[in-house]
Amino acid sequence: MTKAKSIRGMHDLIGEDFLSQKEIIKIFESTVHNFNFKPIETPIMEFNEVFSRTLGLSSDVVMKEMYTFIDRSNDQLTLRPEGTAGIARAIISNGLTQNLPLKYFYYGPMFRYERPQKGRLRQFNQVGVEVYSKPGIEKDFEVIYLASNFLKDLNILDNLILKINNLGNLEDRKNYKKILKEYYLQNKSKLSKDSIIRLEKNPLRILDSKDEQDKEILLNAPVITENLSQVSSQYFNQVKELLEDNGIDFTIDHKLVRGLDYYTDTAFEFQTNEDKRQNAILAGGRYDKLISLISTRDIPGIGWAAGVERLMSLINIENQKEKKSKVLFAVQNEKYLLKSEILKQIYELDCIHETKINKNIKKIFTYADKNNFNFILLIGEEEDSKNKIILKNLNTKEQKIFNQSDIKLVNEIR
Repeated sequence: MTKAKSIRGMHDLIGEDFLSQKEIIKIFESTVHNFNFKPIETPIMEFNEVFSRTLGLSSDVVMKEMYTFIDRSNDQLTLRPEGTAGIARAIISNGLTQNLPLKYFYYGPMFRYERPQKGRLRQFNQVGVEVYSKPGIEKDFEVIYLASNFLKDLNILDNLILKINNLGNLEDRKNYKKILKEYYLQNKSKLSKDSIIRLEKNPLRILDSKDEQDKEILLNAPVITENLSQVSSQYFNQVKELLEDNGIDFTIDHKLVRGLDYYTDTAFEFQTNEDKRQNAILAGGRYDKLISLISTRDIPGIGWAAGVERLMSLINIENQKEKKSKVLFAVQNEKYLLKSEILKQIYELDCIHETKINKNIKKIFTYADKNNFNFILLIGEEEDSKNKIILKNLNTKEQKIFNQSDIKLVNEIR
């Protein structure tokens, strides 16, 4: 039998890692609740066309990264690579399009077959928001401001940069693709193999290339904001003004196109400069034609998502948690547990507690130190005979002795 191991890029969450992830989700839920978002949860699998029709056949996600298989009913199914398309499908399936505006938040596992690296796994967790409503720049501002608040609540906003761009409407993008393609054709011999493929399918994808040779060519590429219609250009200016008027710092990134084809007009990312290849922490934008790709309805949408593992790599989650003492209740003999109501007192303490039985006092203290306990409550043979209990503060080394039934014990532990 081969050694039991997890699938590459799919990690177990154990102990503190699990708790850290839950703490991020707790902070996320608290933030979105203040903006009156409602929860939504969709299946981790969808019919393949939910993603192939919305994300774009030329996107890296559809071309290279989706986990797709045929089930026993001969249906082609896909593990969700992101949350937006599935929620759009749920809105249509559940007849929610008459109840605008719709404001949802979600979190859960996503799946992409890509190269595992720090903060990026093949099974990863995302938090995100989706807004479907009548067109209006106030929703662009709301979701960006919400994102800013969330990152502020995580104490990482000061280390991030907000970058924005405008991708134009469908007609703008069609015209821009022609201009961009003409430029790339002049430099085709210098493009990477992947970008040569993208050149025919969707030249916009080349703007998102991480290949160093492609980046050199991109330096002089035409930018989309100089090729916008008057309507899209005016919309972009209004978004910028609204951000400026409300003290949201940003920079314009003409190469920011997002990795999925459903985006239109506003696109944004909160980025860090700590890692050049994986610097997007939270990203999103507007997708006004997404619903129309899977239904006969046409409802504007906007939203964002953030990878929980990426967030975990940036923050000290211990600083986010409510501080509680860790108390080890140790006895040298199991029978000491059965006397009086000492166990009840321990369990009712507002702290993290654990019970340990060991005759060796030295091993008790070694265990407490190794597992970061703040206090030891100890009953040995002598303490048991006198109905006493020792309280040892492992931080200050201070030691006190109480009667086992003394309620003051509770007040000593902070």
